[in-house]
Amino acid sequence: MKRLFASLLLCLTMLSASAQKHIFLFPDFQTGTISFKGYPQPEKVVMNIDAMTQTVYYYQGETLMELTNVPMIDTLSLGGKTFVIKDGLLCERLAWPEDTLYVNWKFKKVNVGAKGALGATTQNKVDVLWTSLTPGKAVDGEGLFAQRGDYLQDVWESKGDNTYFFNIGGREYKARRLKDLYKAFPDQSADLKAFVKERQYTLEKAQQAFQVIAFLKTLVNP
Repeated sequence: MKRLFASLLLCLTMLSASAQKHIFLFPDFQTGTISFKGYPQPEKVVMNIDAMTQTVYYYQGETLMELTNVPMIDTLSLGGKTFVIKDGLLCERLAWPEDTLYVNWKFKKVNVGAKGALGATTQNKVDVLWTSLTPGKAVDGEGLFAQRGDYLQDVWESKGDNTYFFNIGGREYKARRLKDLYKAFPDQSADLKAFVKERQYTLEKAQQAFQVIAFLKTLVNP
């Protein structure tokens, strides 16, 4: 199995300490598991996920490597969270009331300064972003998710290029921009446009996106 795993994790090159920038979803590299399609036995890996480049980085010994076959992932578990592949994208699986929402986190930058996040002394300029979303209480009276102690508000408020997968009426939909929703739901587009215009919402911020999708569900299933 170790040989199989070694063949699946294809090595590129060691990252340049002076040139690389990252937005990692977790503050430190940590042990998680990866299950590949067709291979039920998961492998433990010390890794992290870069939400700027959509890349999984892992350590092989003391060498930092890049996972090059992300589409072959069946399930990735890291930091108490579960990630799966949706439409070729690595997405976090989040529980909604009586439903499931999948989010492909993609952020361009977060202003948190320099930090050595690779578990060793480094001069890398590393931007760190935590994504710790849990179902439960409302956020600002409207959201579907509550924050925990390890949750950073930047996750909600940072603008990004996230992709959201959700179900309505037994069918799965994919959206990155509001126009994706208007196109998919033409009969509800007028009410949806009025909703987002009043609140000045977009899908660039996760908290706003969740509220938009939740409102859309009320229009389709009143």
